[in-house]
Amino acid sequence: MPDTPPRAPLPAVDSVALAKAIAAGSEAAFAAFYAAWFPATLALARASSRRDEAFCLDVVQDVMLRVAKKLPALVEERAVRAWMSTAVLRAISDRLRAERRRAARERAVAAEAVVDPDAEPWLQLAMGERQQWLSARVRELPASDQALLWARFDDGDSVAAAGARLGLGDDAAHGRLRRVLERLRRAAAEWLHA
Repeated sequence: MPDTPPRAPLPAVDSVALAKAIAAGSEAAFAAFYAAWFPATLALARASSRRDEAFCLDVVQDVMLRVAKKLPALVEERAVRAWMSTAVLRAISDRLRAERRRAARERAVAAEAVVDPDAEPWLQLAMGERQQWLSARVRELPASDQALLWARFDDGDSVAAAGARLGLGDDAAHGRLRRVLERLRRAAAEWLHA
């Protein structure tokens, strides 16, 4: 990532007025801001990250979520531009960190592929039986917990993105996912030892 982000053309809107309206909770202002800033935000994400379009579109989504939740009522165009540039760079950094963590977890799982079945009795069950049991337990969960699990593991969203779908902040999404998975682990242990 370059030290100084490349300059994308400024949108032809009054970003200061929109920022103030967004900070006051105006959905129309957010829609106008999104439409005006989308091209510049995408261009900055591409130039700064040098990643593919899918990655950059995810960055834009992350930035626009931050805009909706945290954009302050700024008083000059330069401040809006600086805030957006910083938000893009932070979103890129967050996504790259998440990718590194995911890769490290995958390497750790691959390294632990040989597991003692006595230490993990769950592995003694046939795959089909495990899938049936797990599907039944997931269907028993509250709809919001099911949605979080599906977004994270079926759709492949990051925990933050999966939580954002449900209106949860990063910490809340991580906490809820951890609790849901722990509940499923305890239920599996009880079922296996029953």
